[in-house]
Amino acid sequence: MQPDPGQAGWDARVAAASVEERVRWTAEKRSQGLRTVWQQVDAAGIDDPVEQADFILRRLYPEMPESWFADVVAKLAAKHAAGEWDGFQRPENG
Repeated sequence: MQPDPGQAGWDARVAAASVEERVRWTAEKRSQGLRTVWQQVDAAGIDDPVEQADFILRRLYPEMPESWFADVVAKLAAKHAAGEWDGFQRPENG
């Protein structure tokens, strides 16, 4: 695999950025990612909050083991069944 030709430039840009710039960029990218995942939820036609949670978590944390997903989703399902959880909140403008 060949290295990304833009990586060195990106690394230099990040190194030169202030803490505030890095924080702002990270927040913007996080928001964009959440909006994208919610768009995917809508495109998949998933309405159930527990199914949405499973879908979202799998996209945000693909490196996590299956046992982690099963545990977290089971806990959310139990809270939902008990009326203690209504689902993840959509980001604004999402």
